[in-house]
Amino acid sequence: MKNRWFIVARSLVLAAAMLTSCDALRIDEDLSDCETDFHVKYAVRLRTNLHTQIQTVLRSRFELEVANLLEDSLRAIFREYAHDVDLSFYIRNARRFHDSKVMNADQATYELVLPANNYRHLALANIGEEQDVTIQQPQWADHSYLSQSGGDIIRGHRTGLFSARCNMDVLGNLNQTFDVSLFMVNCASILVVRTDNVDYRDLQVYSSDFADGFYVNDSVYTYKTEQTVHDFRVTTPPVEREVYYAVSFPSHDTAEEAQASRADGDNQTGSNDEERIWRKYVYATLPDGSVTRTVINVREPLKAGQIFIIYAYLRPDGSIYSPNVEVSTSVTLKWKDGLVIGG
Repeated sequence: MKNRWFIVARSLVLAAAMLTSCDALRIDEDLSDCETDFHVKYAVRLRTNLHTQIQTVLRSRFELEVANLLEDSLRAIFREYAHDVDLSFYIRNARRFHDSKVMNADQATYELVLPANNYRHLALANIGEEQDVTIQQPQWADHSYLSQSGGDIIRGHRTGLFSARCNMDVLGNLNQTFDVSLFMVNCASILVVRTDNVDYRDLQVYSSDFADGFYVNDSVYTYKTEQTVHDFRVTTPPVEREVYYAVSFPSHDTAEEAQASRADGDNQTGSNDEERIWRKYVYATLPDGSVTRTVINVREPLKAGQIFIIYAYLRPDGSIYSPNVEVSTSVTLKWKDGLVIGG
């Protein structure tokens, strides 16, 4: 799959100097007293092509309007620019310099002044725009952590989050250039349901088994709690479709890892597919008020920067059928007298 590069800041300039006038972090200063300049170009590399992935699954003329709708809905997440950047520079694990900036454009220029030293550099993009993910303990490189908001049922992310990490040996007697590429740390799962000629009252979709945090310095995800994401419903044209998507941190890489992290009592969810890595729950309310629950078990990992599209059909009894070879389903009719979500 073709990778795409997007420049977030083509000319972020950082100057390193040995003189005492350059010993502190300053913005937009006269750098004439500094002996050496070096340049850092920040870029965002998307590891997926939104248009190609959507068009590959939804490639018929009949689905063209849904494909276009999804691209419009997800373009702000799989984006070509950064709303904001958060830059930290560490010496022996302790943060010595920090700057954050609202950019909101595909090009931006601003200057930082650093003294010569060996730095561990951590960069984040769009974290200031995402209300449900926060930075924890950023003053220590080893502890810098993106934390998902708590709760059994949470909202999906509303923006793409990007991060980078690298070592910077800032020397006082050399001109230096560092290229820092930021990679997407969240992802999206999509469910498209054909509802042709089926009489139903409502559909509710939830996603589960994703990471709840991310250590920036080590690029490691954590799975401390089991959270469920309430999928966003995309308003569709007047055709027989229901479209839902959830933006979240990634899933585990393997079924073995996913099983090891699951809480006790998970066998009560009605899902007995031991090969599943993550899942979606679909609750269909029928005209008589009864609810059918379908658990869609997905055997392929959902990785950072990717999207995963599940194409499915709604049956008259409220159950969901998907022809995707990567998924299986488990159906419960008359689910708990209409109770949505629960063991």
